[in-house]
Parts: sequence; structure tokens; C-alpha cells
Amino acid sequence: MKRGVLLVCRLHVDLRQQASAVCLSRR
Repeated sequence: MKRGVLLVCRLHVDLRQQASAVCLSRR
């Protein structure tokens, strides 16, 4: 269970970084 949670957290952070990168590049 903990492993799955860590994976999800990592994916969430990755998506967040990608989204922020897109926002920065758009500006």
C-alpha cells in the first residue's frame, strides 16, 4: 500500500512540475 501511495505522490509531483513548466513556457 505504501509503495502505491509513494508512486501516486511521485506521479502527482511530476504532473505538477510539467504543468508549471507549460505555464512558464506559455508566458
